[in-house]
This record gives sequence, C-alpha cells and structure tokens, in this order.
Amino acid sequence: MMRGAILGALALFTLPSVASAGPVQVRLQWVGNDLTGGVLVNRVRGLLAASTDKRETAIERDGLSVIVQTIDPAIEWQDKVAAQKRLTVYSLTISQHYAESQADVFASAALGYCALAEIADCAREIIDAIDEQIVRTGMR
Repeated sequence: MMRGAILGALALFTLPSVASAGPVQVRLQWVGNDLTGGVLVNRVRGLLAASTDKRETAIERDGLSVIVQTIDPAIEWQDKVAAQKRLTVYSLTISQHYAESQADVFASAALGYCALAEIADCAREIIDAIDEQIVRTGMR
C-alpha cells in the first residue's frame, strides 16, 4: 500500500444530480502552513489546470468544494522520524456546492499522509477522489 494512500473515505449519501455541459467547477481550499502540504496542494492545482473536465475556481459556482487540511507531524508531534521523511498528514473533505443558495452538502472525507518524494502519487489520489465524487453525483 502506498504511503500516500487515502486511509479512509466516507460517503454518507448520494447527492442530487447536477449535470453540467462544461467542466466541473472545483473550489480548492488549503488550510495549512507546512512545506510538504503546500507542495501537495500545488500539485493538485496543476492537475486541475491540466484537466479537460474540471476547472479550479476561486469564486463560488455550482460544483465541488474541496478542502485539504495539512500538518507537518515533525512540528506538531516533535517527531524526528517524520522530519527526516518530510511528511504531511492531510484530511480531505469534498462537498457539493450550490452557488444560488451558497450551501455546501457534505459528500465525502478522507485522511492520508504523504512524503515529499511521493507527492505526484498523492496528488493523483486526491484527483481520483474528486473524480469519484463527480461521477457519484452525476456531474459528469
């Protein structure tokens, strides 16, 4: 199992279908201040930018709201082993966003960790989780 593997995901219910003709709008928010977490989120942003079926947006539009929270365990827990590996521990929360009502409806959540050397794989796993939610909600 890869170190960046998503450790758990929870989908509580299937959301109403909101099919769109264009790319799915994804509002990506990062809550963290660790170097490896920042690199991870920037790699996810790069994958969104390269995608033909998803677009990152800074404004509230119908689509998905994705929150990635990261911490550096070496700092938080004074863990010398984690400091050597340059790890980030992250939580991922995906919600379906409705711009008209300015409401988010919880869709799924996951926890994971990622070493700096595995950033590309971890970012791909986050994009895969976003893609899974897009399919589940009928946005694509």
